[in-house]
Amino acid sequence: MSKDTNFKVIKPNWVVPDNVHALQTIKNLTIDENLLNNDRIKIEDNVGIRFLRSKNKFLNQIHSNISVELPSKSLDADASYTFKKNIICAVRTADCMPILVTNDEGSFVSAIHAGWRGLSTGVIEKTIKKLNPIKNLIVWIGPHISQKHFEVGSEVKEIFLNYDPTYEVAFNQSSNSKYFFSLKTIAEIKLHMLGVKNIYCMDNFCTYANPKIFYSYRRGDLKERMTSLIWIES
Repeated sequence: MSKDTNFKVIKPNWVVPDNVHALQTIKNLTIDENLLNNDRIKIEDNVGIRFLRSKNKFLNQIHSNISVELPSKSLDADASYTFKKNIICAVRTADCMPILVTNDEGSFVSAIHAGWRGLSTGVIEKTIKKLNPIKNLIVWIGPHISQKHFEVGSEVKEIFLNYDPTYEVAFNQSSNSKYFFSLKTIAEIKLHMLGVKNIYCMDNFCTYANPKIFYSYRRGDLKERMTSLIWIES
């Protein structure tokens, strides 16, 4: 998203330790609040609000499988994690899938930017494996384009199936050698294989199908981005 104050925030609908806080920005428009899990933003979430309003640098997202531990001098990555308090992990998206991660002790937090390229090269696995031997992970999947609106070529399907034939379930035939592809299905398969059991997903998550709530690159929002952020409160 643009680095200004023109944003609205909601809280992810998941159950995490009290010291873990997360926010998701959406369009700053008047919408039907019944569409969202819109818990009241608490005063302790000011850490996240200050980050959004500041000139802090975000990751230089390059559709890679690179994750960095924050604070870090290098920000050329698509995922970050930290064990330190009041350090924000954040990703920006407008169709790609944001994934927030913590555990039942709130000992770390992580934010992952997962488009099809990052998913295909293992951004989820490479990030979570850096956190071993931490157990009992908790994951929230934020707003992203749904399978119904995400059409890809046969070359994308081939990339995933060459890695694991079970990924076939994430592709539905469209036409002219095209397929409708589910980022969410791939992410859930990968997370389950990593032993993650507590996976939450935002309701009405499709960025393309909800123009009043979300930005969508495929719908024409070429510059605007939403931010998913998570931190450990001191």
